[in-house]
Amino acid sequence: MQLLEVSFITFFVAGALLVFWYLIVGILLIVITPQKVKRYAYTSEHYTDIELALVSGCHFGALIHGLALVAAVAFPKLAKKRKLTDIRRVCPKWFISIGLVYWTILIFIVVTIFASLLAMILF
Repeated sequence: MQLLEVSFITFFVAGALLVFWYLIVGILLIVITPQKVKRYAYTSEHYTDIELALVSGCHFGALIHGLALVAAVAFPKLAKKRKLTDIRRVCPKWFISIGLVYWTILIFIVVTIFASLLAMILF
């Protein structure tokens, strides 16, 4: 197979994997997020009233905010704007580890998609 064919296949396989990883695994990760962490983070000190209303539903906005909380646990410097840099002190070690693994794999998938797209454009 040529490089163009391989990058084309890689692009679509990685895209499907991204949808699976972000939606299915992400929803499972939000479900297993400890209540202690949610109670600490989802307060008016860290979020506006509109954002708190988004978090309370079962829709795409809640998925985005839930996974952003997992990202804050995995990489606390990302949560400096929301003043959640100390969120790890209320998290169990297993949740920190799972968050790191989840976001590392998600970033790897996104980089793979962009690399295969770049290969399709250049070749």
